[in-house]
Amino acid sequence: MSVRLRQLGVLPFGGWPVTAVAALGVCVYLFPIYWMLISGLKDSAEIFANPPTFVPRAPSLAAFEYVFVRENVLRYLRNSLTIAVPVTVLTLILGAMGAYAMSRLRNRLVDVAIVVVLLLQVFPEALLATPMFIIFRSLDLLNTFAAVILATTSKTLAFALVILRPMFRQVPFELEEASFVDGCTRLQTFRLVVLPLMRVPLIVVGTLCFVQAYGQFVYGLTLLSQQELQPATVGIYSFVGAEYADWHRVMAFSSIFVLPILAIFLAMQRRIVSGLTAGALK
Repeated sequence: MSVRLRQLGVLPFGGWPVTAVAALGVCVYLFPIYWMLISGLKDSAEIFANPPTFVPRAPSLAAFEYVFVRENVLRYLRNSLTIAVPVTVLTLILGAMGAYAMSRLRNRLVDVAIVVVLLLQVFPEALLATPMFIIFRSLDLLNTFAAVILATTSKTLAFALVILRPMFRQVPFELEEASFVDGCTRLQTFRLVVLPLMRVPLIVVGTLCFVQAYGQFVYGLTLLSQQELQPATVGIYSFVGAEYADWHRVMAFSSIFVLPILAIFLAMQRRIVSGLTAGALK
């Protein structure tokens, strides 16, 4: 790639400078994760040491043992997954159907609906938390996972519609006409012809929606007052008090919390990158 760009005159230097700059960028990007991991292995005094230590003097797993035994971090992770997985499934189902319909309808009302959907992305969750609390209290859904799932889906669904609609418009309509000639219904065409072509964009949108739902904090804090139902983000918040914070335990908890996200991105990095660059390279 770099050789081809250099032949075209885009890159004035060889491949090594580009590789070095890329490696430096990766190190800068990954440094917070490294710092989080080693901070969980330090004690409270070493975390605030000046100058800071980039390698723990006496690594200890005491903070990790504390969050596993005393704080039951696995329960928090289970709650986060219980919220994130249904949100992702609902977003993909409703988002794919809605985006497909909006991509095939030629109407000014569709453009107005897209503007409204974009406006939903403008409002922060902290602003919507109070109306959501009133709505779900009237529906007797407070302190249930359903409340957080529905509230979060209302946010991720808007994102999915905005991203997937132009992707569906790139699917040739001739393929659908051919399926109609073969006797397929609209639903069969959508399921058997269109969705397989949208596999990579759906994976990308699903992954991003999962990350957003997995890291849900505002609705989890507002709609779930029972500790046994709260997600991991609220569990991390409990370590921070008004005058003191157990930062080494916060870092240990956070290190465990990000492991599922890192695993997902490492396992699906090629599909995610190809999906994010598909529109630019088309």
